[in-house]
Amino acid sequence: MPFSLRRRRVRLRHRDLAPDRYLTDGHRLLRVVSRLVNDGSVLVVLEDCSTLDAHALAAVELVTLGMRPVRGPRLPPTEASLPAPAQDRTLEEDSQAVA
Repeated sequence: MPFSLRRRRVRLRHRDLAPDRYLTDGHRLLRVVSRLVNDGSVLVVLEDCSTLDAHALAAVELVTLGMRPVRGPRLPPTEASLPAPAQDRTLEEDSQAVA
């Protein structure tokens, strides 16, 4: 059974090209420095994390080069990021109404 070594192309989303996001082609790590959008075309300035060289590339070139977003680990939510339970909200509202 033959298999292909072709990599699946990953579609880059608008948020993947936001400043301070990271991209990789599997060999290099690149940081998005800035993004310029003009009439539907997108130009992205990338900084190579190992050499600190910066290059401007069109978004379509990034797809051709096989760039994909770097996803961080999924961490469990912290107590600060969780919404307050409904009963706590009503207690706070009650205490404000009494005061």
